[in-house]
Amino acid sequence: MLSLKLSRWLLGYVRFDVHSGSPERFYTCCARSGAYLWDIKPGISGGACILARKYRTLRSNARRAGCRLKVTERRGLPFLLYRTRGHAGLWAGGAAFCLIVYLLSLRVWCIQMPDNNSIPREKLEAELASAGLTRGTLKSSIDPQAVSERIMLKFPDIRWMSVNLRGSAADIVIRCKTEKPKIADLKSICNIKASATGQILSMKIFAGTPAVKKGDAVTEGQLIVSAVVVDQSGGSTLTHASAEVTAETKHSFTVSVPMKKHEAVPTGRTLYRRNFEIFGARLPISLHGKPQGSWRISAEKFDVSLFGTPLPIGMYEERWEEVRVKDSLMTKSQARAAAEAEIMKQAKSAMKDGRVTGKKITEKWGKDNLTATALLNCEENIAREAEIYLK
Repeated sequence: MLSLKLSRWLLGYVRFDVHSGSPERFYTCCARSGAYLWDIKPGISGGACILARKYRTLRSNARRAGCRLKVTERRGLPFLLYRTRGHAGLWAGGAAFCLIVYLLSLRVWCIQMPDNNSIPREKLEAELASAGLTRGTLKSSIDPQAVSERIMLKFPDIRWMSVNLRGSAADIVIRCKTEKPKIADLKSICNIKASATGQILSMKIFAGTPAVKKGDAVTEGQLIVSAVVVDQSGGSTLTHASAEVTAETKHSFTVSVPMKKHEAVPTGRTLYRRNFEIFGARLPISLHGKPQGSWRISAEKFDVSLFGTPLPIGMYEERWEEVRVKDSLMTKSQARAAAEAEIMKQAKSAMKDGRVTGKKITEKWGKDNLTATALLNCEENIAREAEIYLK
């Protein structure tokens, strides 16, 4: 039904009334002559609709029936164009609009890509630009296969990648590699030795013969689980020992924190630089140039979208905040907090799977610095594999 109404509007149609004579005979003559009428209204002055180019064929039928026809409405595209025949600017504007839309449709308006934690979005956009895929690029000049191969060579973590051109958008689909699990080499023969000095709190033996028990004190390098396994018949075999041994250990760390620090203090002067962005090109709309001196810069980008579809236009704003480098002395509490943070950072790096259960920090104040020595009580897995080589 919608397509029928649209075709009638495109071809143009008129509505007419039938006066005097015999309307019934007029409609009968129209049916016999093959004239297609619709929306026929009854009554003495009833009327109907017909295509505009077929209206003249009704005159002979009207004369036979003694009727007089009068056009009351003219609708459709031909009549709309006829009314605007004296306005050349409308025609020129419409032609220019169609030309601009056609030229813009030949280019990439936006690049849609998923947020991937392993690959920063900024780096991926930079590599896509170097591969020739940016907003405003001609779609005919883009080779999706070549772009995908170049990005995959640049980022080895990408397992599979696809570049799909859909309309004026470039859709990037990325699948990253799954990290392979660590598989123990059970074919080798090894003991379990202590990686640090401490007291054993718990033991989980997966393979091998324990050489110590819960509550024993061990030193670094001491045998904890032996690879020799004795069976019920008294025979012995060598195996790949495996265990998880949690022990209470002690670690010592020493850090030095300078009392003087350099910090950037805002002066209160702020400057904004705005740019209008279209197809990746930035057009400055602010009169401010790049200021001289020490400034802290932050940028924000505002994208424009229509019904959820990103458009190739936007606003890029830079916020410049003037700062002054100032030397200041830390208070004792600030120095202690900085030293403790550095100690915990070193402890976390030294013990990947351990945790700190207690600490004792000794301070030595100098003229320009604080030297802190920390004795940490920790709980960690001290099981370390020591391979046995047989000739």
